Amino acid sequence: MAYAAVLPVVSVTACLMAVLLTSCGGSTAGTSASSGPPRDNTPQVLAVEQPGEAVAGDENATLDFSNATDGYICASSHLGDTTVKILVDTPDGNQYQYNIKQDHGYVTIPLTAGSGTYTVGVYQNISGETYAALFSQDVAAEITDQFKPFLYPNQYVDFSEGDQTVTLGQQVTDGAVTEVDAANDIYMWVVENISYDYDKAAEVQPGYLPNNADTLASENGICFDFASLTAAMMRSQRLPTRLEIGYAGSAYHAWIEIYTTDQGTIRREIQFTGSTWVLLDPTFDSAGQGTGDISSIIGDGSTYQAMFYY
Repeated sequence: MAYAAVLPVVSVTACLMAVLLTSCGGSTAGTSASSGPPRDNTPQVLAVEQPGEAVAGDENATLDFSNATDGYICASSHLGDTTVKILVDTPDGNQYQYNIKQDHGYVTIPLTAGSGTYTVGVYQNISGETYAALFSQDVAAEITDQFKPFLYPNQYVDFSEGDQTVTLGQQVTDGAVTEVDAANDIYMWVVENISYDYDKAAEVQPGYLPNNADTLASENGICFDFASLTAAMMRSQRLPTRLEIGYAGSAYHAWIEIYTTDQGTIRREIQFTGSTWVLLDPTFDSAGQGTGDISSIIGDGSTYQAMFYY
């Protein structure tokens, strides 16, 4: 069996539009800082494990789905530098793709469509964009906590115990009283300190994955980088965060949504009700460093159509 894959990527056009559409005037950045004792901002990095209790595979690759109830599975390659592609058909009819480009341990695959049966196909690169099937496995997942898939690290939202991203998340949320305060502190730090990288946008290739350490070192990035960094910092502060890829209007783009149990506002325009996911677009906001009026662009979020959640 051969399979020619097209990996979803965030287009340059989308990221450029995101920056160019942002107004640098309008309301100033506001915080809904609350009164009371600070929340515990000790970082949390949930451990991804492969206990081997439920596995599938052959001499070429291994799939460990022992922790599907926690919202993730893991895959590893035994083929050295040969690319292994993982295709995941989700209960909601979508298909996700993950690449393992070398034999370097397990890759975490979040089960972001909730409970149900996921069909996982594992493919070996033969030449060019042609892949041969190695094996397939149905994974019946009864996810115990709908938010857990959006708290673990993975390929798209990568962070680890003690790394710079996690440390920074703790530093910028020092003194935050509520979850909304913490979300505000992280979001505003990103939009005030990370700039859009036009040169990178012109050169980015299909299959690109964000590297948060590089984003922090260069202090710039494309929309995928903005979303990944913000999501990693949020998750390390125990704030469930979805990195979403899809369309903002007609442009292919990346952004995030956050869920908090607290109520409040950030940026004066963005309301957290304590019971729904709230859309944030740090790329749009970065041009004005968090001072532009984004309400006319993001609005109620209806112009955003997510295709993939990570």
